[in-house]
Amino acid sequence: MADQDRHAGADMTQAPPPDIANTDFFDLLRQFETATMRFGRAGGADAEPARLGQMARQSFAVSDVAEVIAGQDGQKPQISVNVLGLIGPEGPMPLHLTRWILARQSSRWFGGTGSEATADTSFLDFLNMLQHRMLALYWRAWADARADIQIAHGEGGRVVAMMRAMTGIGLPGTRGRDSRLDSAKLRHATSLAQETRSPERLTAFLQSVLGVPVSLSEFVGVWIDIPDHLQTRVGTRYTRLGTGAVIGARQFDRQSRAEIRLGPLTRAEFDYFADDPQARARLCHALVFAQGHDVEFDLRLILAAGEVPRARLGSCRIGRTTWIDPRPGRDGDELCFHGIIRGTADAGTGRDAA
Repeated sequence: MADQDRHAGADMTQAPPPDIANTDFFDLLRQFETATMRFGRAGGADAEPARLGQMARQSFAVSDVAEVIAGQDGQKPQISVNVLGLIGPEGPMPLHLTRWILARQSSRWFGGTGSEATADTSFLDFLNMLQHRMLALYWRAWADARADIQIAHGEGGRVVAMMRAMTGIGLPGTRGRDSRLDSAKLRHATSLAQETRSPERLTAFLQSVLGVPVSLSEFVGVWIDIPDHLQTRVGTRYTRLGTGAVIGARQFDRQSRAEIRLGPLTRAEFDYFADDPQARARLCHALVFAQGHDVEFDLRLILAAGEVPRARLGSCRIGRTTWIDPRPGRDGDELCFHGIIRGTADAGTGRDAA
């Protein structure tokens, strides 16, 4: 299996390859780690993916790894390393202790009813019981300082914490309600942190959140109603030309509205965004998070040409899924929800509806 960073994992039930001794110590332990089985964390040796130890030797090490024994019958794999340890020519213990361990291993013991001889490894096993924790903490200190390791497993450590702070979800109360939306915010953290807003950044973020093609039409024209107390009255208020005078009770504007276009969509996706208010609520949350309240948005759903159904009694809804005579090869883009940010969200049809 591979982790989230696409780093190949080790098969702990198969025999290791012949060139395992040439593997880097840190890379080998990274292959054994998973999201739930990690070296150097609380929980004891049973919560770690392998047992770490050292082999007794009097020669200097020429590789990081000495031996890897695959786990069988529910046993943990065993990894013997040369990079660190208490005994051997590089270890802090006296060298004569290493010779004594080797001498005990050369002795043969016969026990029970079996005729096979076994070496006396009791003292080395005792040392490895202590060294396992030391080696695991050594690996953990290295891994916690690496951004790629932190992101590959678990919560991501300090790297993800900084990215969350950059995107505005650093506090626990600002995340967790929508995991897909939170992950999209992290993926686009640097883009969302930019003060300059662009259609490309917004559509890329929305596409990650919704999982469907997204495009944006800017400067959508809309008539804005002017309240009575703000309308121009000759001789009383708002009569200065070029500053406040407006003829009529409404004004045409192209700066305060844009249109989000989703599609081409399948019929299932089209029905999902048309009927599920939570789907549109997720879109509204993402828009407000990335763009604020300065611009209002319309939502236009585009049904793929091959998915447009013909009108049949009992299987269509007027204004939603009804096409009297759909044109061949033309997407169905008539359904539009107006003003989804401010909660109006009235569904209308027509290509030029505002």
